[in-house]
Formats: sequence, C-alpha cells, structure tokens
Amino acid sequence: MKKYLVLIYWLSLGQIMAQSTSKMMSFNDYFYDAMTERLKTNYQQSNDLFEQCLSIDSGNDAVYFKIAQNYFDLRDYDKSLLYLSKAQKYNPDNKWYQKLYIEIKIKQNTDRKLLYKLIKDFETKAKNKYLIKDLYRKVNLMRIDIQSTPRATVKQVGKSNNLKTLWQQKQYNQLLKAGEKALDTHPDDAGIYLYIAKAYTALKKYADARDYLDSGIDFTSGNKAMLRAYYQQYIEIFTGLKQLKKAEKYRQKLQKI
Repeated sequence: MKKYLVLIYWLSLGQIMAQSTSKMMSFNDYFYDAMTERLKTNYQQSNDLFEQCLSIDSGNDAVYFKIAQNYFDLRDYDKSLLYLSKAQKYNPDNKWYQKLYIEIKIKQNTDRKLLYKLIKDFETKAKNKYLIKDLYRKVNLMRIDIQSTPRATVKQVGKSNNLKTLWQQKQYNQLLKAGEKALDTHPDDAGIYLYIAKAYTALKKYADARDYLDSGIDFTSGNKAMLRAYYQQYIEIFTGLKQLKKAEKYRQKLQKI
C-alpha cells in the first residue's frame, strides 16, 4: 500500500511539472509571436498576444512595458501611460521604463519646465549622454507637427548660412555652440543638424556626428539635395567609425537619388 501511494505521488508530481512546463511554453510562444507582430508594426495584434502572456503571468513587467510601447507607437498615450505604470509597479528602477514615461509626457505636451526637471532627474539613472541629448531634443521638437510642417525648404536651409561660414573658416567649436543655439529656435532645420554633424566629424567625434544626422534626417523630406548631403556625411562618419558595410550602404543609397 505504501509503495502504491508513493507511485501515485510521483505520477501526480510529474503531471504537475508537465502542466507547468506546458504553461511556460505557452507564455514563451505568445511572447515570441507578439514580438514578431510588433516588428511588423502590427501593434494591436501584438497587444492581443501580449494580453495572452498576462493571462499566464499577470505580474510580468516586461510584458506591460511592451504593451505600453505598442500603445505609444499607436499614439494612444493615455493607454501607454496606464500599462507603463503597471510595469513600473513591478520594476520601479528600470531606466527604460522611466525613459518611456518622459517620452509619453513629451507627446502629451507637458510643461517644458517639468519635462526638463524629469530629464535632469533621469540623468543619474541613465548614465548615457546620448539618451539625455535625445530627450532634450524631443522636448525642443514637441510642438512641431512633423506630418504637416514643410521641412527642409530652400528658405529654411538659409537659416543655417552662418554655420556654413563657421564651417568654411574651420571654427568647429564655435559652430557647435551656434548650432545648438540655432536649434532652440529652428528645431526643424535639416541644415543645422547637418553642419553640427560636419563639425563633429571634423573633430573626429563620429558618434556625436551620427546622432545629429539621425535627429535631422526626418526634416530632409522633399529636398533631394539635402538628402544627398546627409548620405555623403553618413559615408564619412561610418568610414571614420570603421563601419565600412554601413558606409557602403549609404553609397548605394546615394546612387539611387
């Protein structure tokens, strides 16, 4: 009888473990499929799958964060904030959660002084100057409707003529200061970003140069001459970074314009 009870115990334990493994596999499958849909920009389908993950593990902060990201990309900032708050409840010290919180507040046109304070408080946690620069730049751009504002027009590029003069005179540090000041009033001028990138390239600070090009390229739409200048600068930057495959990629893009 004793042996019979022991056998039942081990069979029951094996069944419980099998069910647990099956449950975990289901979570992993749902998560993988959800991430696949997110990469395809099918954000709502992705969220439906992430909700299945939560039905298995309701305390998974990473899943709440991914849902928040999807709603952010869908421009539903209230829902994004709701799910992000749940992620932060389970993992309050995660810097990526805090970064998304600031980005949501930017999209909600929160008062600039408050945004600057949030970013300042975030600096110690971020420990990454590029993350901080990117957030400050987003604050400067937050009241510009990129979809409806004409970008990189000939008139607009003319605003960066003084930077061109500094560039020709090889006064790179002065150019950087003047460029940052110019962005405060003309944050949608692709020419300003380009000349700042050219100055950083000349100073062999290639990573900084790349960051500014990445920030300004959205404003080159409809201006092929400016886009060519950006691609040429990318080639120079990636050559300096010894990332020759990326440099070649932009050479090919340049040829297609």
